[in-house]
Amino acid sequence: MYDGGSLAQGRLCQFEPSSAASATGLELLRCLANDGVDLTRFYVCVYETIASRGSWMPVLRDVVDADADANDAADALLPLCAEAPDGSPVARRIDVKLFRRAAASFDAARADQAAQPSGKLAKGGYFGIGVVGAKNQANLGTLWRSAYQLGASLLFTVGTRYKNQPTDTVHAIQRVPFFELDDWNAFVETCAPKGALWVAVEFGGTPLSEFEHPPNAIYLLGSEDAGLPTSVLRACHATVSLESENYASYNVAVAGSILMYDRLAKARRRQESARLGVRGKGTQWSAGVS
Repeated sequence: MYDGGSLAQGRLCQFEPSSAASATGLELLRCLANDGVDLTRFYVCVYETIASRGSWMPVLRDVVDADADANDAADALLPLCAEAPDGSPVARRIDVKLFRRAAASFDAARADQAAQPSGKLAKGGYFGIGVVGAKNQANLGTLWRSAYQLGASLLFTVGTRYKNQPTDTVHAIQRVPFFELDDWNAFVETCAPKGALWVAVEFGGTPLSEFEHPPNAIYLLGSEDAGLPTSVLRACHATVSLESENYASYNVAVAGSILMYDRLAKARRRQESARLGVRGKGTQWSAGVS
């Protein structure tokens, strides 16, 4: 259970350590990473009454230790209580909290993307777009058509098998790499491009009119009725929301199309400003803001 300290605020995650009596910090970190936690953005603390004497104890010294092996001397040992003081069995549990790393902000990550070796002009970047738990196949066909028209580099679904739709009149999945993934862990482990920032499209994020698209981005949309799962939102580097005049919710294909058009339009405005020698109001990419 993490990100809040209570069940109402947090999340339950199944943890299977190699030993019944104790778990290692490395095992815990790998479990959280497999559940979608971005360990470059958060560090992990556990609460248990033996090793930490009733306080929050950091797990390992730095996220780089998550790549350590089982013999790493810095790894923490987390006792697992198998019975209550009276000897009766209890459900073993480790309480976990995530603390945001101050140096791993979204702006800093975008600045890393914007590095320009030897003073060369930055390339235009790339983006992919996908839907987690899609319910309407016709919407997917429309979204793939828009994605092809607006320059997407990859398409994907998570938890949904796609059937060819007449709404995809350009046969986008034959022109753009397309992936069908069983679940979120499959996306994290096998499909997420290295160096791309994950952007959730959901209520409560940065308004699209104010949003600055990362050069390399993966956009994630949720199902028409439930939106994106909490674990996906937590793993994303940023959240963007689409403004509206009346009803707040958009059809998933419409939302994705608006988002991709906004990316293209803003990129073309930057290109035109650069051609005319006009300096924009925002800070340049090297400082983390476009």
